[in-house]
Amino acid sequence: MRTIRLGLISAAMIAAAALAGCGGDDSAGGSTPSGGEGSSGPAQATTGTAEATATSAGADGGSAMSADAKAACTRIKGDIKSALAKVAEAEKIGPPAGHSAVSAQYSAGAAGLYVHTFTSNAAVNDATKQVATAMTELADKHAANPRTKPSTAALETAVKQVEAVCAAG
Repeated sequence: MRTIRLGLISAAMIAAAALAGCGGDDSAGGSTPSGGEGSSGPAQATTGTAEATATSAGADGGSAMSADAKAACTRIKGDIKSALAKVAEAEKIGPPAGHSAVSAQYSAGAAGLYVHTFTSNAAVNDATKQVATAMTELADKHAANPRTKPSTAALETAVKQVEAVCAAG
């Protein structure tokens, strides 16, 4: 059983790393139009808008968040929404395989979030790490005891913190 769980989690981590590596080149341009995957187009357009807004806000001399931190906030919010949607789909599978799928999706979501934890804003980094940690803990709880549904209160609190930090910038 542990070997199966390890195999599933390893596969999810590798898939998340591969997806994160593929998306990194497309999102680095920010202001260039998207010709790739359908889901990355709106995120890039929003990123370009966030960068333009941050640049104009920074010109006023306010204590606005840097452009890369605002862009990271946009990507982080999108990744959280995507991960939670994938978890919801995995929960529909039901037992006995559903708990492994949910665990794998939480692990993949956490891995995807760690990609965005290296911004110039420590508050954004810390909030993102808390969401990733909460997702990792939920993945472990789903893998350890498939018959129970763990509380998502810590994850919900961490997501609200990310939203608050990003809105404050």
